[in-house]
Amino acid sequence: MVDFKAVFSFVVHWLQILTWFLKTRLLSNTAKDLEILALRSQLALVQKDILAGKMPKPRFKPALRCFWVLLAKIFPAWQEALVLVKPETVIRWHKTAFKFFWRIKFRKAGRPQISAQTIALIKRLHQENPLLSPEKIHEQLVNLGVTDAPAPNTIAKYLPTVRKTPTEGKKQAWQTFLQNHRPAIWAMDFLVVPTLCFKMLYVLLIVSHDRRKIEHFAVTANPSSVE
Repeated sequence: MVDFKAVFSFVVHWLQILTWFLKTRLLSNTAKDLEILALRSQLALVQKDILAGKMPKPRFKPALRCFWVLLAKIFPAWQEALVLVKPETVIRWHKTAFKFFWRIKFRKAGRPQISAQTIALIKRLHQENPLLSPEKIHEQLVNLGVTDAPAPNTIAKYLPTVRKTPTEGKKQAWQTFLQNHRPAIWAMDFLVVPTLCFKMLYVLLIVSHDRRKIEHFAVTANPSSVE
């Protein structure tokens, strides 16, 4: 349910911010410098009282939080102008707004649930032939006409895994392998970066293990698989 009071308060605060901006545009450079000096002197007193515990720390309204998130993207010296909160707090505001945006955009979070019949069929196929890989089980599910056949990675979650603890000899052999082949080993990572407008940028990063050198990177807003 929409909280109209909160929406109205948000709009009013943003109109106030825009009014401050338009008023500042009409001032001369000398008037701006004097106003900044006057505001800084008063802000120093407020900050001193807050640190001394004489007055409570002010809470930023949602509109002011959005304003500081926007200011952090377009104003290079925003951290020096920030006094009442830490820069990490502004970054956390952006992350919180990003989570809230995607939670509203996609009400049904997560992947669709797998039916109990499909899970039972996966376990039965594994019991009948324990050598079947998750990929082969997925193919058999598709051939059997299962409409909600999960991906192989999801199928692997329902298969019992019996993994023995590696011996000291195997651990040493793996460490020796890494040391001997470190110059030829590259690590690859695929990550997403949210923008100010809550759009997603997909980043591919390849790093050399030898010198921690970035060998290749690519950024795109529309990733596609190569057949």
